[in-house]
Amino acid sequence: MTRSSASIKIPSWVRKLEAIPAEAAQTALTDARSFLQAEMKKNLSKGGPNGLRVRTGRLIRSVRTYLKKTPQGGELSLGMAFYGWVHDRGVVIEAKTPLGLRFRIPGVGWRRAIRVVLPERRFARDALDATRKVYPQYLAQALKAAAR
Repeated sequence: MTRSSASIKIPSWVRKLEAIPAEAAQTALTDARSFLQAEMKKNLSKGGPNGLRVRTGRLIRSVRTYLKKTPQGGELSLGMAFYGWVHDRGVVIEAKTPLGLRFRIPGVGWRRAIRVVLPERRFARDALDATRKVYPQYLAQALKAAAR
């Protein structure tokens, strides 16, 4: 079973400081939230080995970012439709009966299989990794602005 969310937490060194860094962390998380949303939409629509070839846009519309305030500053989380996480992490679907799985392929017709493998396509985790790399820059900018 896959987790239905992922998150980015504030570094521990920021928690040791007082109220100004907590406010700066909130500002940085808000900026990181915008970056994460843009990165997810870019990754979902790019196709290729690390993206999905989106047909209806339902998955893109289901992407949500949550900014939760905590005493230490905050936590940024990512959520989306369940099948988005399935595609992100990859999964093997096996039939429960000997008849197998029955599914329709557009333009081809109905097919049966005992096992279906969905390959890993790291679109969500790539967006989270990119956000984790950019977050210290947002935090530094917010701390400089708060120190003025």
